[in-house]
Amino acid sequence: MTHGASPNPPRPEPAGSPAGAAPHGTAPDKAPDEALIDAMNRGGDAATRAFEVLYRRHKDFVLRVALRFARDEDDALDVTQETFIYFLRKFPGFTLSARLTTFLYPAVRHIALARKRRKLPQPVDADALERSTVPAAPPDRADLADLARVLEGLSEVHREAIVLRFIDGMSLEEMAAALDVPEGTIKSRLHNAIAALRADPRTARYFNRDR
Repeated sequence: MTHGASPNPPRPEPAGSPAGAAPHGTAPDKAPDEALIDAMNRGGDAATRAFEVLYRRHKDFVLRVALRFARDEDDALDVTQETFIYFLRKFPGFTLSARLTTFLYPAVRHIALARKRRKLPQPVDADALERSTVPAAPPDRADLADLARVLEGLSEVHREAIVLRFIDGMSLEEMAAALDVPEGTIKSRLHNAIAALRADPRTARYFNRDR
């Protein structure tokens, strides 16, 4: 990749599709994101390789977030591609000040919502909820529907706080950076959201202690 070039990243495969093999049959690069971003800033062939590694490493996260907002798999795939094009255009000169997922999240969110004519309530992925670390005891499949319905009843900001913290695994600091709000606001949203989940008899037993 030469400086100033903006090649399109490949359109990601739908969720559940097998990931492509590394170029030339080599094992995926184990370098940390920071080192790969440094390589992209320097340009040349190493920059192209670094971008390919970052793309494979983070495309599943971007696609998952895109699906949450786009509510349509085809739209989410397009949003994923647009997000990585946006990321690529930051070079040279990009500085990573937090985890890359913290940088990518607001970009995905903005791009996905911009594609919609109006805002709609975000869907709750029951499978993602099942993998979540929120409940003190794992709910069974029948209870997941109740949990999803209760989350749908929360305000958008409170539902987003729950999903980012317990499904995406972001820290409070990372949530504040991703949403561009003070950390105190994140704490307040999370506190109020968990309080609402504890108050509802359908989910109270799963939220009986602070996480």
